[in-house]
Amino acid sequence: MSGTGGLPPRPEGAHGRSLSYLPADRSFALLTDYDTRRTVRATFGELSEQHLRAARNWQPSASAPWTLDMGEEVEGYGTFRFPYGPFSMGVPEAGTFELVTYGERLLEVLPGFGQKPRGILASLPGLRVEEAALRVERMVGPYSTAHVAAFLFAAEAAAGTSLSAEEAQVRALGQELQRVYNHLHVLARLAEAASQNVGQAQTHALAEEVLRLAGRHFGHRWLFGSLLPGGPRRRLDRVQRTELDRSLAQLGSRFEALWELFQGSRTFVDRLQGTGRVGRSQAISWGAVGPVLRACGVPWDDRLRDPLPPYHDLFLPLAHQSEGDALARTVVRVEEVRSSLLLLEQLLDRWPNGGTFDPLLPVSPRRGLARTEAPSGDLVWDVLLTEDGRVRQAAFRSASQANWPLFALACRQSVFTDFHFTLESFGLSFAETDG
Repeated sequence: MSGTGGLPPRPEGAHGRSLSYLPADRSFALLTDYDTRRTVRATFGELSEQHLRAARNWQPSASAPWTLDMGEEVEGYGTFRFPYGPFSMGVPEAGTFELVTYGERLLEVLPGFGQKPRGILASLPGLRVEEAALRVERMVGPYSTAHVAAFLFAAEAAAGTSLSAEEAQVRALGQELQRVYNHLHVLARLAEAASQNVGQAQTHALAEEVLRLAGRHFGHRWLFGSLLPGGPRRRLDRVQRTELDRSLAQLGSRFEALWELFQGSRTFVDRLQGTGRVGRSQAISWGAVGPVLRACGVPWDDRLRDPLPPYHDLFLPLAHQSEGDALARTVVRVEEVRSSLLLLEQLLDRWPNGGTFDPLLPVSPRRGLARTEAPSGDLVWDVLLTEDGRVRQAAFRSASQANWPLFALACRQSVFTDFHFTLESFGLSFAETDG
């Protein structure tokens, strides 16, 4: 398992320019259900059998990195090519974009990566699972719980280790709390792009409140170390769970009032409606995940279709839209804030008193694979352990990696002033891509 990635192969007949999304020394072919068979995955829910079969047959490849067809070469009189980033207003992470414009028209957007590689993935071999998890969760702070949960489930499958019901509950609680934060953060960024300064400030204030709740009840704003078995910094006894439940209910009421104001702003709605549109067939062909996929009318969510415990015993309204534009992606996130608050209420109300869950089935001896629904979509971790239980190899495919091609396609033939809205509505992370 030599690296990360997960972009689908180019469709038959692809031609013209291609964009490499991974350094030349990386390769990745973890899951074959992200190619054209994604249609089956999206409509018939046969993912579990497919991904296990694909993982058993997977071998590292030394072939060229995945590429994305970008159409014909864009050249000619009046075209202008300029770099944007790695540190620029409106882009909060170290990443670059090459923009090709003709006047206000965006002919092409080419994301660039590798500005801030940290070598976290390469540092995992030889570590104990608990040590490795502390690094995995620091891959990208706002998605820490999704990454560490998927990594731990995969490692437990590789080791054949059962999981206590309370630990599974804590993992789900942490993930849903972070999902609320991330969706609020995206909404605030969109408000900033639309110059809705009051709405931006109020949404950031709600997002900050979620971080403070996380810090109060998990001991860290990003929940670092809290999802490890027996996390010492948690404060989740019955009284504190009741307090958290009450605080989340109040936050939900404030969020509904705020979203009603956003809906009443024609400036905000008009800037999102029709912007960065992705078609359903495009989303399926290129392996979109998360709110990007669900905004295109494909109702896929790992928490329902391939649930890890305790999601198999929870009620989850599945948010989806059909228009595939920035507004549809935003509405999906808003509905998922409501769904996450409902899930948090169930998790806090049904706190387990004992019991265990069996580990996931290994895909081969000492090798486990697990997927979870991160805030931006399907996240996969693949972990191979040594005989003494240390990490031998590890790989992951993040939602950001899966969705970058759709972002590039969505930007084509839009106007320059729509770039910020398209970027924020996708909720992508350079940190998740650089590793």
